[in-house]
Amino acid sequence: MLKKTIAALSLLSILAACQSDGDSQEPKPRKDIILTRTEQQITNSGTDFAFRFFTQVCTSETAKPNLFVSPLSASFCLSMIANGASGNTLAEMKTALGFSDYSLEDMNNYNQKLATALLDLDNTTRIGIANSIWLKQGFSVYDDFLNVNKQMYDARVEELDFTSPKAKDIINQWCAEKTNNCIKEVIQEIPDVVQMYLLNALYFKGIWKTQFQKTDTKQEVFNNADGSKSEVSMMNLSTKPFNYIQNDYFSIAELPYGNEAFSMVVFLTAEGKTLDESLPKLTSDNWNEWNGKLSSNTLNVKLPRFELRYDKDLIADMKALGMKDAFDGKADFSKMSTFDLAVGKLDQFTYVNVNEEGTEAAAVTVGEMVLTGAAPPSVYNFYVDRPFAFMIKEKSTGAILFMGKVTKL
Repeated sequence: MLKKTIAALSLLSILAACQSDGDSQEPKPRKDIILTRTEQQITNSGTDFAFRFFTQVCTSETAKPNLFVSPLSASFCLSMIANGASGNTLAEMKTALGFSDYSLEDMNNYNQKLATALLDLDNTTRIGIANSIWLKQGFSVYDDFLNVNKQMYDARVEELDFTSPKAKDIINQWCAEKTNNCIKEVIQEIPDVVQMYLLNALYFKGIWKTQFQKTDTKQEVFNNADGSKSEVSMMNLSTKPFNYIQNDYFSIAELPYGNEAFSMVVFLTAEGKTLDESLPKLTSDNWNEWNGKLSSNTLNVKLPRFELRYDKDLIADMKALGMKDAFDGKADFSKMSTFDLAVGKLDQFTYVNVNEEGTEAAAVTVGEMVLTGAAPPSVYNFYVDRPFAFMIKEKSTGAILFMGKVTKL
């Protein structure tokens, strides 16, 4: 009888757990991130970078019809790298990212505050922000550089044997874990010249405040930019209130998630205009003006259900934004290592899935540090086979606890 009772209770526990996992949470009241005046100015600069970055990628992308990027992921990854830069290399990086008027300390403090605050705004929205640094086994990097990225970016730091086939698998597995398996491979091989990888992973999953009903999704026509037409799964909502505005270039609707801490803003080109004609008007200044004029209106919404993956080499784009020295022999990363380094690759991988329930999105930005000068020193033999002296000390203060010598064993 006791065994049957325990078994029944166990079954009820399992069923309750499954039911709990499946139930949607009620959104808690929205929280706001409280910023100082300086932090608000940095936020404005970050918004400007986001629009400049997006516009630049739109300009340079000529092969793929769709694109999806994460300015925030790119900014976090490059900010970590900037902590090892100096001279003109640092100045260019800060200017490109929008931090030119601020110190590295300001930049790091702001990024830390933003990353922490984003995690606690909406209990119905999943946010994940993770950073990591992967070092080639035996490669020497300054402790100060690693420590600031550990402290301010919560970066995982790990040394790997880059010659092992398992090294890339370990890094790729980290990406998969941090993006809910949305992005599983960012590195296919590790060239000999690579000494370090710096990665940011960003994950988002939000549930619409007003969800679309699957029964209302119909096959409808989507008019492509090249003039062709496609049948797509079109989601539908009727007579619902959303923030909305029209102007000469776009109709703009804001579709909130959860408690409205996060939202999707859709820019639909105005009738008679192409996206290429309207996109140049999508600037930080215009957005600030339009955002201030959004107001509640009753809308009938049609939004295609879609899923896409995108990846981009960002070096040419960041050069176009003014960050030039970091990628060649002029690079000055003297705060990172005694060896001459440059950013050999800067790649971003993204994923987005928009459906009736909400949106899942992920990004991984990968910065690859390569040698540009002298190669690392050869392996030396250190055979303690003769008299020697030694000490025992504490690392952070340098305090020496013991000293000795050995002349006979």
